[in-house]
Amino acid sequence: MRTLFSGATRLFSMRAEVTGEESVRRGPLFLFSRHASTLDTLLPAVFASDPYTLRLGHVMKRELLWDPCLDIVGQRTRNAFIRRGSGERGKEMGLLRQLATTVGHRDGVLLFPEGSRFSPAKRARALAHLSATQQCARLARAQRLHHVLPPRRGGALALLETRPNIDVVFLAHVGFKGTASLNDLWRGKLIGRTIHLHFWRVANAEIPRTAEGRVEWLDVQWGRVDAWVAAHAG
Repeated sequence: MRTLFSGATRLFSMRAEVTGEESVRRGPLFLFSRHASTLDTLLPAVFASDPYTLRLGHVMKRELLWDPCLDIVGQRTRNAFIRRGSGERGKEMGLLRQLATTVGHRDGVLLFPEGSRFSPAKRARALAHLSATQQCARLARAQRLHHVLPPRRGGALALLETRPNIDVVFLAHVGFKGTASLNDLWRGKLIGRTIHLHFWRVANAEIPRTAEGRVEWLDVQWGRVDAWVAAHAG
């Protein structure tokens, strides 16, 4: 992943500016990252993961196992491949819980709480779902988000419930606007871009212990991600 990002940086004449990197200098932690582009999946491996201080396990969609590299390597390291919309929610959440139990003092778990790359259409569908399921409090908070999707609560809650003694780090970033697909990358839309990243850490003692409290807390933190993106988007 570091090699891929380094190659993209040279190919597109990009550069990266990072703040808050001290937040990921020690484990254990859960890393919750914004998801806006195919390429942003490389950011945690490049700017957070370190073989001597932080070894990241990943939560990824199962479709990625079609990639032979991810299949061979990914299933032999600490990762969870989730089948979205499988109808077996308990089984899928069990994979996350199992991953969380393996987190040691040098380890972390990466999760993209949005579950998909941001787009206005996906935002509209997410708001419609919250409205249809009468999640009024969440809908009110989600309507204030304009640059990120409302976080899905299942994966985050599974991790936090399994290991409530672990800190959470958030990653907000900008610079990938208009590059949701590989075709966008090949069209050169990243040429000359500066990617800005910002990490911040929340101690586990500050995270509510009830499921309802954790959902509200996650929504509030995701609102902070949205506000940071709004303030730094070019």
